[in-house]
Amino acid sequence: MFENASWIWPAGLKGPDCYAEFIANFETSDSDGVSVAISADSNYALYINGVFADSGQYADFPHHKVYDEIDISRLVRAGKNRIAVIVWYYGMPSFTYYIGRPGLIFEVHRGGQTVLSSGRNVLCRQSKRYISGRCEYITGQLGMTFHADLTHDEEWMKTGEEGFSPSAVCEGMPERLYPREIKKLVLEDPRPAKIVAQGTFTYKDPKERVGFLMKHAALSFLDKYEMQKDGVLASGLAPDSGDGIFFIVDMEKETAGYLDFELEVPEECDMEIGWGEHLLDGRCRTGIAERSFSASVRLAPGRNSYMNPFRRLGCRYVQFFVHADRVKVIRSGVRTCDYPVKKKPFNTDNLLHREIYEVCCNTLIKCMHEHYEDCPWREQSYYALDSRNQMLCGYYAFEGYEFPRAGLRLIAQSIREDGHLPMCFPTNERLTIPSFTLAYIISLGEYLNHTKDAETIRCCFDAARTIIDTFTGRIDETGLIPNFDETQKYWNFYEWQPYLNGRGNEGTVYDMCLNAMLSLALGSYGELCAAVGQDAEQCAIIRKKLNEKIAESFYDDKTEQFLICIGQKRECRSVLANALGVLCGAADNLNQEKMLEIILGNGAPDSETEVIPATLSMHTFRYEALLKANREKYKKAVIDEIDRVYLRMLRSGATTFWETEKGEADFSGAGSLCHGWSAMPIYYYHTLEEE
Repeated sequence: MFENASWIWPAGLKGPDCYAEFIANFETSDSDGVSVAISADSNYALYINGVFADSGQYADFPHHKVYDEIDISRLVRAGKNRIAVIVWYYGMPSFTYYIGRPGLIFEVHRGGQTVLSSGRNVLCRQSKRYISGRCEYITGQLGMTFHADLTHDEEWMKTGEEGFSPSAVCEGMPERLYPREIKKLVLEDPRPAKIVAQGTFTYKDPKERVGFLMKHAALSFLDKYEMQKDGVLASGLAPDSGDGIFFIVDMEKETAGYLDFELEVPEECDMEIGWGEHLLDGRCRTGIAERSFSASVRLAPGRNSYMNPFRRLGCRYVQFFVHADRVKVIRSGVRTCDYPVKKKPFNTDNLLHREIYEVCCNTLIKCMHEHYEDCPWREQSYYALDSRNQMLCGYYAFEGYEFPRAGLRLIAQSIREDGHLPMCFPTNERLTIPSFTLAYIISLGEYLNHTKDAETIRCCFDAARTIIDTFTGRIDETGLIPNFDETQKYWNFYEWQPYLNGRGNEGTVYDMCLNAMLSLALGSYGELCAAVGQDAEQCAIIRKKLNEKIAESFYDDKTEQFLICIGQKRECRSVLANALGVLCGAADNLNQEKMLEIILGNGAPDSETEVIPATLSMHTFRYEALLKANREKYKKAVIDEIDRVYLRMLRSGATTFWETEKGEADFSGAGSLCHGWSAMPIYYYHTLEEE
């Protein structure tokens, strides 16, 4: 593969947030069995004879580039054909991208023969359809937004070579490429979205970023019967037509996919687009702190049909601010693009469980694309702890194991020189969360237990061993592992609660949660060693001593609970710390009655002891601790609590489950309404209800 192909890029085109267009012709006697092998840094969209074929570069590393093999037979005709590719080079850091050099490589195959290879023969230019170089972020985690100019047509994809020049061959690019290990996403046909609000808008401060322009715009809402007729929105009846027309569409459920619209306007004009998961502010919440959920498009006179194939949106609502006095809406919204899964059966007569289960499955699907994602809206980032929940649920919800297998292998490629994993994958980001690094070992152990796939464990074992050696090598004379120095890009985070979020912990020397997570990771690592024929005896000895030191150092005889940390002047306790203490085995020889009472109630049952409750993401550790202590006694309580918590979200109209029980109100208005870790009812309904 790629024996005669070269990495190419337009000569002289430099800088981040850059779009390039490539064209080449090829001939074939018929259309059967024609495919394109393609890879790019950073993302590509492939067109054959002017028709969209596919997009979506796998999230990889510059040293381990992945290619796609795309069947284009349906788009090829006998004789001369044209391949066109648009490449978007990011070149800017985010939680979802590891910075590499810009480039494109591809080959066209038919019947095992190469009919076209990328090289100087391919013509290219800077894109006219997309505006390069603005480098405007949606969020720091997610990456940049886009700006398109539809006044430049797409005829170049079919005919013509004006403005194009031969490509330059790139130096220093990877010579070996690897096939994608997971399926491509499935792009669904456009479906109608309902217009739920319309009117006119006036911008207050044109110097603001687009998301904040829309957030602060003065809106004049108009009745749809006054403003809308035969799909045309007109501002003529408005007392003040302002800067133009706005309308908001409802996808009627949480959706992940590509912006897609077909609009008619009387003259060339600008349009801003924003998106969000709710309309609690009377519009999408497009501007939050440094976040701007927005993009812009320059519309041509007449009909404009457009789908952005690069930036996937996660939302339920999309709003369009059009700088015109009339616009005909033919279609508008988001075109769903999901990972193809086959659901396993879940048989229950409990209607509530059935509904919660289906919404959980939808939550998982909306958080699976090139890899696991924490959420489709705000970050689309792959965290080791979040994905542990997602993988565990997926073993019960979906057929096959290729998605978690590829994800675990991707993480193994991310191991750093200090023996830690970065916070997300793939990324250049230097910040790491030590407890999340340990969660990776737990995920490997659970993968092994569900799949018996020792080969993948062998592939990831060096990374796992490096992590374990790094953490156990840090155990000091106290027998515990001290906290990491946060000035060195280590974030001692466990959950979004006081004293557990890595903030305000000055003076803390040892964290209970970190030591308990190391104990749990050591337990999983012992299973990995057995699977690959490595001796696990020393690992078991270290874990036994660690658990003894955890009990000796963190257990408070007075309250019969574990302290959060050692070093704080104030003695703090949390549900999570107690749950992890029970779960890792440090509480095996202690009186657990008070701990279990607190874990069950998710807080102190009386006012004498202040205990920080666990948040939704950590409930699984609570439940596992209770079930370990007495499965028969607590399994009904676990199911009953899940029913209560998730029923509240359903009654609020949830079509996917939230980041926390506070919903959108959390994190200063940036709470996600679709979060992968919240699908845990799948696991408990299967394992407890079916017993």
